[in-house]
Amino acid sequence: MSEYDFSVAILGSGIAGSTLANILARHGHSVVLVDSGTHPRFALGESTIGETTYLLKLLSKRFDVPELGHVSSFDGVRQHVSSACGVKRNFGFVYHREGEIQNPDEVTQCSVSEFPNGPEMHMHRQDIDSYLFYSAVRHGAHPRQRTFVDHVEFTDTAATLVTKSNERIRVRYVVDASGRNSVLANQYGLRDDPCRFRTHSRTLFTHMVGVTPFDEVTRPSGQPSPWYQGTLHHLFDGGWLWVIPFDNHQRATNPLCSVGLNLDTRRFPKQPGARAEEEWQAFLDRFPSVARQFEGARPTWEWVSTGRTQYSSTRTVGDRWAMMSHAAGAVDALFSRGMANTMQVIYAFAPLLMEALADGDLSAERFAPIEQLNQTILDVNDQLVAGSYVSFRDFDLWRAWSKVWFMAWNLGIARIVGTYFTFEESGDPALFEQLSNAPFPGTFCPDLPEFQDLFRQLGTIMEQVDGGRTAPGQAVDQLARLLGSAAFLPAPLRLGDVLRRWHDGSFEAQRRMYEWGRSTSPAPLRRWYDYDLDALLSRTGGVREPAAL
Repeated sequence: MSEYDFSVAILGSGIAGSTLANILARHGHSVVLVDSGTHPRFALGESTIGETTYLLKLLSKRFDVPELGHVSSFDGVRQHVSSACGVKRNFGFVYHREGEIQNPDEVTQCSVSEFPNGPEMHMHRQDIDSYLFYSAVRHGAHPRQRTFVDHVEFTDTAATLVTKSNERIRVRYVVDASGRNSVLANQYGLRDDPCRFRTHSRTLFTHMVGVTPFDEVTRPSGQPSPWYQGTLHHLFDGGWLWVIPFDNHQRATNPLCSVGLNLDTRRFPKQPGARAEEEWQAFLDRFPSVARQFEGARPTWEWVSTGRTQYSSTRTVGDRWAMMSHAAGAVDALFSRGMANTMQVIYAFAPLLMEALADGDLSAERFAPIEQLNQTILDVNDQLVAGSYVSFRDFDLWRAWSKVWFMAWNLGIARIVGTYFTFEESGDPALFEQLSNAPFPGTFCPDLPEFQDLFRQLGTIMEQVDGGRTAPGQAVDQLARLLGSAAFLPAPLRLGDVLRRWHDGSFEAQRRMYEWGRSTSPAPLRRWYDYDLDALLSRTGGVREPAAL
């Protein structure tokens, strides 16, 4: 009889736990995938971004798990998984003033290129998560749904899961992917109290039917693509609202729309006894243009009203255990970075865990890079989101701060896309390792020290606005000066032009970024552009024109 029941226990079978289980089981590791619930089930984190897409593609190639590739594109999901997902051709931001009809000039939008694998998507998570869960089982993971873990006992040689029915499951290593109600965070009292993040928001959310496309209730803004073809953010002083439709293309089979209202708790504290439906109606009463969009909408789930969304942890790894991204902490859904952060941690963690299982060193020290990655990802995302909430006070300030997001997004995705395309060209598996080799892991531009200094300075400006020491107009000028004078930033992004409304994410903009990267980017960034774009276009059949989906 083996000394262990399984090699690895994964607590939580959502997208993080099931993705990791696919990888480990595919490589012959004995995995038990434990969850108190069952599939299918409701889950948030529905809007993909390029980093999510290409990290899934890299994970699929690196670990030979085709199912991860299937969920990395809109077409792949439709072919292999589900017809219930929506299309995403843009990130849209519409600014509102209380009691006023929305001014169509007060909008920003970032287009999403279809090069070369089609548009991004709105994941109907219950279908995606179920698919990955059952594919992990097919690869050999042992499913344990409706299993409640009471606590975990650790010794020098093993970890033992003790369930609420007093079953004992002995394993070599425990991965906690159970999210906010992390088993290990609760057991060891790992949550910071108070949470260390500057962002201070709460959320009301549900799925709805009958949500009218915003394009039909407002005057045209001249934006690159219709609002309903992407992830729409209604912004206002003190918060924002997401609108993520699953029915926004011709072949849609899912009538649902994900809706979530995010409120700064210091401006809009949760009132004892207030029902979520009442808060929702009070919000609609304040913003007439949003009310028009939801005039005929009805929830299909009970509204969920949270306390503070943010939570953080004092540590995220220990001897024989580690916490994945959403068990480690959370900031806010703004910019849809949650799944990308999760995949970034899995990308670094999976090979490290398999090496550790092979040589037997399962100590906290062995996983120190994951501790650093978890904490840094959360901290930099907090700075980006906290600055955004401050910027919502003034439309021009929001436009200026949105260039910081645009900068972070472009620099972050370039290294991931570059690794994927270069591997597709050369087939050299050594390329997979270089993505984790950088002096500032977890930041938006891990290769450049000068970026870290700039990002801190940009955040300081917003802290001064928040503290009343700098007026919004002054902050706009300061952001423009910093972004416009940083010679190491990509010239094609025109970041110094902070009041520009449209953020160009088209293929032509990507080509200009590629040419900058090959010719004039800082030396540490050049390796991410070491592929032949024209040859890639030839292999993939060129750039896709947006099609009626």
